Formats: sequence, C-alpha cells, structure tokens
Amino acid sequence: MFFGILINLLLIIYFKYATFIVSIFSSITYRPIAVHEIHLPLGISFFTFQGISYLIDIYRKDIYPDRNFLRFSFYISFFPQLIAGPIVRYSEVMRSLSRLKSDYQDKIEGVSIFVIGLGKKVIIANTLGIYADEILNSESFNFGSGLAWLAIISYSFQIYFDFSGYSDMAIGLGRIFGLTFPVNFNFPYKALSFQDFWRRWHISLSSWFRDYLYIPLGGNRKSPVRQYLNLLIVFVCCGFWHGASWNFLIWGIYHGFFLVLERTYYQNIISYLPNVLKLLFTFVLINIGWVFFRLESFVSALDFIEILFGKNGVQFDQVISIFDLRWFIAVGFAIFFSYDWKMFSRVNSVPALKMVAIFFVFAVSIVCLLANNYNPFIYFRF
Repeated sequence: MFFGILINLLLIIYFKYATFIVSIFSSITYRPIAVHEIHLPLGISFFTFQGISYLIDIYRKDIYPDRNFLRFSFYISFFPQLIAGPIVRYSEVMRSLSRLKSDYQDKIEGVSIFVIGLGKKVIIANTLGIYADEILNSESFNFGSGLAWLAIISYSFQIYFDFSGYSDMAIGLGRIFGLTFPVNFNFPYKALSFQDFWRRWHISLSSWFRDYLYIPLGGNRKSPVRQYLNLLIVFVCCGFWHGASWNFLIWGIYHGFFLVLERTYYQNIISYLPNVLKLLFTFVLINIGWVFFRLESFVSALDFIEILFGKNGVQFDQVISIFDLRWFIAVGFAIFFSYDWKMFSRVNSVPALKMVAIFFVFAVSIVCLLANNYNPFIYFRF
C-alpha cells in the first residue's frame, strides 16, 4: 500500500507541482532554475485519488482486488467523470462494472440528469462567467465595492453551477451506461455554517479527505487541539489538491480556520442568530474565500478584498454600466436553483411535465451554445 500510494503521489507531484516546488527553491536560494514545460494530464487530480482510495480499500479489506485488468482500467479511465469528477470509489461501482446493464428507465433518468447538468453549465455558469471574468481579469482594480461584490457573487454562482453541472453530466452519462455515481453537490449555498457547506459541496472530495486523511490522523477522537490540527492539515491538503498556487493553499487554510472556529465557543454565539442571518453570513464568508480561489496573485486577492470593504467607495455608476438585464436573469435563475424547492419534486413526479421541462432546458442550452462562443473549461487550473 505504501509504495502504491507513493507512486501515485510522485506522479501527481511531478506533473502538477514540480514547477511550483522548483520556483520556491529558486526563490529561497536566489538561483534561477530552468524548468522545461510540463504538460498536465487531464483529470490527474481525480484519477490519482481514485487509485489511492482503491489501494487503501484493498488494504482495509473493504474490497477485493479486481483481477480483470480491462474492467479496472475502465473504472480508472471512464470518460464522463475522468476530467471533472466526481471521485468515484471502486466499492460504489464494483457491482455495476461487472454487468454494465441499463434498462429503459435508467437511460431516461440518465438523459434527464445529463440535460440538467448541461443547463447548469451552459445557461447559468457560462453567462455569469462573462461578467465575472470582465471584472476579475482586470489588470488594475480601479472599481468600487458594488462592482466587486457583484463580480465575486457572479463567480461564486459560476463555479457552483459549473462544477455541479459537470458532475450531473457525468452522473447522467454513467446512469445511461448502467453505472450509479454518488451525488456530488447538495445545494451548498443553503448551508448555515462551514461544516454544513462541506457536507454539501464536492461531497466526493470532502468525504475522501474525511475517510482517508482526517480519520486516520485521529479525527475527532483526539484532544480538541489535535482535532483542530487535523482539520487544518486536511484543508491545507484540500487547498493544495486544487492547484499549485499559494492562493489555493490560503483558501484551504481559510476554510480550515472557520471549521476550527465553529468547534469553539464561537458556535454557541452564532447559534442564537436566525437561520436567514446564518445563511447570509456563511454565504458572504464563502464568497470572500472564493477571492483567493479565483485570483492567482496573493497581493491581487488582498487588494480585491480591500475593495469589497469600501477601499474605492461603492461607485454605483459602474454597476449600472456593466450589469444588465441578462445578468439579473442569470442570477435570478442561480438563486432559484440553489435551493431545493418542493416544486422540483412535484415536477419530477409527473413524467409528462418532467419531459417538457427537460426538453425546454436542452433546447435553451443548445441555443446558448450556438449563440455564444464563450465556454470556459475552468478545470484546466486543477
């Protein structure tokens, strides 16, 4: 197990972090080191973690090694979730891999889930990404807090509907082939705390770190100080997993800090707040964290946060000049689809109504793809 994990980690360290490590070494020694360009294999973060979970589960005797190399290769390289997740454990699909059968209902359900994911990505994420990029890619941050808040909120919804959209498309395609993948997002922006957020956001990743790092480190079975240290270690690794950048590391520490804070007397104070205020407070803090996730420079991130809190004033005229009706419609859809309304289950329970809704989403998605050449693949950073 040790050597198997080591080989997996060495591969990801070379392809994903070698340049970053060399740059740190160069800055410490003041000696520039030439590094040839390393091309990052698509999906290496996902299939590396799948391979590690497979080895650990065998070691724990949770599963038996698959003697069929073709079937194992299919599990590692299944194209729908290879480059964008979710992280699928072998124990979750081993029975499905043995038969790979899907009936008519599976195919219909798979197509429905796929179309919902496509709509999330194309209609909401791509639309809001245009506005987020226009402000966040600025060379000089000379805008006011109004524009800054709307930009980071746009990015917040973009990254959620992009990530969950790709996950839904992978889950839908898997269902068509007869594979049942776990749900990866469960309305994270209705979270009332950071703990709640990480139970809902990128569930396959957070559960991976919980089962293969946090619990082996001692989890919450140790003293409070050790538990806090375990949480910080996990979220340092979580931040670094997303990319070779100091800002990803800071983003992980930021979330780790609030998860530790929520296990102190701070939680007793927050518990007195109404749920609406808890939701808004958590959402605002998560948006501030996204600044480090989105911007590549630490200085730029700090500068942007200062602007969020009024460094350049509000400047309403900038907001009016950039954010138009299209943005308000996209944000309205984003807010609406960020919560699990009863209407969703009612539509889902009426087959005819569900098919009309799915066809409508698919048609609008195709129109958006044809009418707009902006279709970013933000997973390239990871």
